Amino acid sequence: MYALIFYYVYKFTNMVILRNASYLVFFLFFFTQSSLAQFQAKNKILKLRYQSIPLSQYNLSDEGRRSNGSSTSHQDILNNIKDYYSLYINLKDRSSIYVLDSTKKDIPKGVGVSLADKIEFTFKSSENKTFKNEWVLNQVFFSEGKVGDIEWELTNEQKTINGLKCFKAKAKEREWMLTAWYTKEIPVSNGPSIYQGLPGLVVWVEDFFRTTEIIEVSYSNNVEQFEKLYAKRNDIFNSKENIKHYEKEPLLIVKKSDAANQIYNMIHGKRF
Repeated sequence: MYALIFYYVYKFTNMVILRNASYLVFFLFFFTQSSLAQFQAKNKILKLRYQSIPLSQYNLSDEGRRSNGSSTSHQDILNNIKDYYSLYINLKDRSSIYVLDSTKKDIPKGVGVSLADKIEFTFKSSENKTFKNEWVLNQVFFSEGKVGDIEWELTNEQKTINGLKCFKAKAKEREWMLTAWYTKEIPVSNGPSIYQGLPGLVVWVEDFFRTTEIIEVSYSNNVEQFEKLYAKRNDIFNSKENIKHYEKEPLLIVKKSDAANQIYNMIHGKRF
């Protein structure tokens, strides 16, 4: 019944509800291109909260979407595994750090779920270099890259997400199965993990393994907290000679994409 769940143990494998939509809309009333400089003068750190689930339109079979009175569907189970992240952006030099805060699981007793990947943290330097720590199939990977490793195709497609006017962008490499929605209403070129380099903040992003969406926007003057978070992760990368799995981007993206396409083929019986 849960064969597909256990299948993910051996293979690489997040639409969420905004908890504070009214707050976000109120915030955006003031946060415009013209007022960004004023906010920077008074506040130094922009903090975004994201929710991520190990589910996408690509990694479910038709069978995995179905449930009956005696069982819960694979889709329902994955929808109830939520990772919460904070993205801190230093508005002075645009360095940033994206960290996993907590994970919430609300799944039936006796159901075992093994997920394929999870990002532990990503940080970006003021020189637009990116550094990421994630685990994939119980192996820990560290990767180093730069903003621009993902080449985006901008479209004219628009929609409102949680009160934000968003524009759709897709990775030029179609096999990456990567789609992002970004907003110019928060004119900061950043987003969850390495999904950056767009003309605005990434509000929602989906790849094969996950769907991630913004749930909260706030400001902070706690530069010291930011610097401690950044320094702690930077120290890990400074000792990378002790790290077994170290990759250069976009090589790790390509490797995960290859695995994703193999899984897609097995789930759907065809290549993406």
